[in-house]
Amino acid sequence: MADGTDGGGRVRLSGEDLTFWWVDSPMQPTTMAMLLLLDRSPEDARLRHAFERAIAAVPRLRQRVVDAPLDITLPHWELDPTFDLDYHVRRHALGGTHDLEGLFREISPTYETPFDRSRPLWEARVYDGLAGGRAALFFKLHHAVADGVGGNAIFAALSDWDREPADEPPAVELPAEKGGWPEPPSFAARLADALRDRVEVEIERARAVGSVVLDTAMHPERIPQAIAALRSLTESLLFDSRSPLRGFGRARRLTGLTLPFETLREVKRALGGTMIDTILTVMARGIGKWHAAHGMHEVRELMTLVPVNLRKPEEWVAKADVGNVATGLLVPLPIDIDDPMAAFREIRRRVEEKKADPASGATPMLTELLSVLGRQLVTWMGEATFGSVNFIVTNVPGILATRYLAGAEIQGAYPFAPVAVKSPVSVALYGYRDRLFIGLDADLATMPDVDDFKIMIRDAFAELAQAAGIAMPEAAAG
Repeated sequence: MADGTDGGGRVRLSGEDLTFWWVDSPMQPTTMAMLLLLDRSPEDARLRHAFERAIAAVPRLRQRVVDAPLDITLPHWELDPTFDLDYHVRRHALGGTHDLEGLFREISPTYETPFDRSRPLWEARVYDGLAGGRAALFFKLHHAVADGVGGNAIFAALSDWDREPADEPPAVELPAEKGGWPEPPSFAARLADALRDRVEVEIERARAVGSVVLDTAMHPERIPQAIAALRSLTESLLFDSRSPLRGFGRARRLTGLTLPFETLREVKRALGGTMIDTILTVMARGIGKWHAAHGMHEVRELMTLVPVNLRKPEEWVAKADVGNVATGLLVPLPIDIDDPMAAFREIRRRVEEKKADPASGATPMLTELLSVLGRQLVTWMGEATFGSVNFIVTNVPGILATRYLAGAEIQGAYPFAPVAVKSPVSVALYGYRDRLFIGLDADLATMPDVDDFKIMIRDAFAELAQAAGIAMPEAAAG
């Protein structure tokens, strides 16, 4: 039906959600995550209430994906009849060094562990035992559930403005007892239901095709634009960075660093352009240093995926439960320009060029059209896109005021994004309070020295700040 529901009122996965659901595999997981650093251990009862409240705000946290028999129609979201909050939220005592690096090493295997696809696609783990009586919450989420802005809405629903809020928002009422497996409908009933939904899908596709044909007939001047979009997308998919990094490993290493937000703003104001221009310049020069350190001087550009949110600011919370509402800029990022200012100017030019590229705005429509053509085509298209990506940099709008989780002050928030098959690392950025928190998800087969890469990012930021005439705070320079 036009609202994306099937005949039984369940919601079909959108085209973008389907891409992440079908492309996801042990080799190419599509998992996002956030690590929250807390000044103390969150209170059990209040933590449970916080998650119940988040489920009320974002119902998808209680929904699972159900595939149709024989893939006759599209998968859909439905309430998990066996939902168990105790499965999704667990506590652990941190071993090892009890510091931040020890915590990063503890969460890395958790991050790479696949989701149970018969349940809602998220998990949260509380780690007690950080030095100084501190604690942490590690939250991971399948990308089919939401994009970065959707994840931000979950963060907002989980947390409070005060350590002891006067009035806590109401929570959803969850079953008190553990439920057993419900009696499943017969295969014949599921097949009939799927066939009915497939008819609806075919009607929607016919309408969509008819609308495109009518629009083309009424606006023939758009045909060259569509051809240009297709040509640009094809060029991006055929891009070859000449990188010797052909291997791809299973193990992930999560780590992170922070940069002072006010200094970053000063650099951005001094340079002009946008914040993403500044961030991409720092990351391009950082990954360029890493390639140079490994003698890979023939690599001059990396095809970089830069996700771009398509929601309006007022929709960031209201539409958080609709999954992925974003597109992706595929930017051939230069990594071998020695002069920071020259690198900034060239990167800014390329980003502006890609923003104006018809292919960038066509991605959401393309995924919706592909979704009705079957799993194989969507999977092939997703693998072809991710297979051309050498680097991922994603910036999620953050919350710049202090938040609290079940009585604990949130002192830091490190985001993490999945890597692509030809990418040694992905970079996710999140602004919280006065810091830009940078989460690195490294493939240990291609980047075992991710701690060296962290230093290179800091060096690249210091060099760009110096070139812009901005003094670095002493702590940040260290």
